[in-house]
Amino acid sequence: MGKKKLRSWLRKKHDLQKFLLLGSVILLVVLGYFVSYRDKALPNTYFAAQQISGRNREETAKIISANIDDFEKRGLTLEVDGQIENFKLSDLGIEINLERTLEKVFAGKHSDYLGTTFLIWLRAPFLKTFISPEYSINYSELGVVLENSLAKYEKPVKNASIVFVRNEAKIVDSQSGRVADKSALMLTLRQSIESLSPGQIEISFVDESPLTNQDQAVRALDKVKNLQQRRIVLNFGFDRWVIAGGDLFDFLKFYPYGYDGNYLLTLNFGKSPVAAAELEYGKDTRPPLEVNLDRDKIDKYISQIGAVVDKPTVDATLRFENGRVLEFTPAQDGQKLDMALTKRLILDKISIDDISAEREITINLPVKITKAAIANNEINRLGIRELVGRGVSYFAGSIANRIYNIGLGSSLINGVLVKPGDIFSFNKLVGPVSAEQGFRQAYVIAKGRTVLDDGGGICQVSTTVFRAALNAGLPILERTAHAYRVAYYEQRGFKPGFDATVWSPTVDLKFKNDTDQHILIQATVDRAQSKLQVDIYGTADGRKVEISEPVLTNHRPAPEPLYQDDPTLPKGVTKQVDFAAAGLTSVFTRKVYKGDDLIIDDTFKSNFRPWQAVYLVGTGG
Repeated sequence: MGKKKLRSWLRKKHDLQKFLLLGSVILLVVLGYFVSYRDKALPNTYFAAQQISGRNREETAKIISANIDDFEKRGLTLEVDGQIENFKLSDLGIEINLERTLEKVFAGKHSDYLGTTFLIWLRAPFLKTFISPEYSINYSELGVVLENSLAKYEKPVKNASIVFVRNEAKIVDSQSGRVADKSALMLTLRQSIESLSPGQIEISFVDESPLTNQDQAVRALDKVKNLQQRRIVLNFGFDRWVIAGGDLFDFLKFYPYGYDGNYLLTLNFGKSPVAAAELEYGKDTRPPLEVNLDRDKIDKYISQIGAVVDKPTVDATLRFENGRVLEFTPAQDGQKLDMALTKRLILDKISIDDISAEREITINLPVKITKAAIANNEINRLGIRELVGRGVSYFAGSIANRIYNIGLGSSLINGVLVKPGDIFSFNKLVGPVSAEQGFRQAYVIAKGRTVLDDGGGICQVSTTVFRAALNAGLPILERTAHAYRVAYYEQRGFKPGFDATVWSPTVDLKFKNDTDQHILIQATVDRAQSKLQVDIYGTADGRKVEISEPVLTNHRPAPEPLYQDDPTLPKGVTKQVDFAAAGLTSVFTRKVYKGDDLIIDDTFKSNFRPWQAVYLVGTGG
């Protein structure tokens, strides 16, 4: 080998040695780097502006936890028009997750791909890496809190619409609005959380223009005025529901053209839906105000009718012993409103745009009837098929013993059967009104005074029976009016004269069953409504009863109030048991027809003496 070649070979060998030495050094450095940061945060790694490079997992967790705790203690502060609103993160539905944040610091070091991991390690010494916290936002909770907090600073936009005032439809003009810029707020809120910066977030506002103004509402007003002239009558049996004027107006809804659902379209931003509720319009491109029927409101209205119409099917039952009914259920046909068909009929008849439609529309409600069964042969044999007369009275303000006596007296006439041609005698059925029979002491009128006596309140029962017999068209054989007007018998609008007193054994209430079938007396006491109801069941024979309004004459003023000592009341307690009533004479007539024949024509006269208000003054211990 020549000298020249030898020198060249030696130089190459020396260069190779230097290269191998350099490579060894680099390899040792890289290996040292990998070994040094094997379980630590990589160089140039920051969390909340604090360097965490070279920290092990435990040290990193402490730093992250301390920063998160500090941020959560400070919370978030919103500045709104110079006012400060402070919130806890939990109140806003914001939750920062420590474990997931910690995993984020070390996750890049253990990628699924070796090449990716190597690149992350290599660039770490030269590029800063900022770790943001892992967090979640409950948008429902956040939305409610922001809505409630910002509402007082906002001014809602109002589109032009139509209102119904004093039987006239009028346009209400539009009004511009001012709303918080929630998009900018959400962006700043996220930035604050991700940097753990607890500074104030200033809320900005944007002006919101109405979609429709007065000009765009004119066409809708013409439609409303056309519809306002309509009258819809819904019929079923004796019941009628009239939809007109304000009621018909309530069926309408108003919205800008294309906004039937209150917004144009919905976009998805991540997992959160965002409604596009506003578009910018030029002066001449605003949508007109549309008017249409609100089907949800119609459904609600029909449901209210159904609550009145619908009745269950009740089969008649009758059980009695020794000539007295122990259990009776009158037959009741079932009724069920077809709500879907009713809605179709209403929608077919009401036209918003048809100006030539009928002005008055009658709709017979579609009701399915289910016939009740007569489940007892005795009902057919006795003729106890239907209600032929009802009497009602009220006893609000009665003392406990009086209410008890009303219930006891009612039970003694309840379930009584009266044969064809027989006479109903109140005293005969009730018997002596005495303590031996279970009656308690309550206030009665005796010898011109209000005193405690056995059976006070029994006349409430006889009065209600009298009213039932009157309405049933049965002959009244004996009836005596009270000497004084009693306030109980004029409650709920009853006029003076429709009462009947009893005083066993001399003063009785009697009527005759002059029908061809048995009649049944049913009495019901409703303590919640302070109401007594007496029903007479039998077989309707075509009677028609006409009762006149009473003619009230011979008016006389009430005397001065009367105060009476009562040892049953504590001292210092005053209780009113009678109310002042002027004296008067009441006369009313009753005519009962069967077909064209007048079968009963009678007159009922009551002479009421003036009666004073009576107060009981406690003298007891």
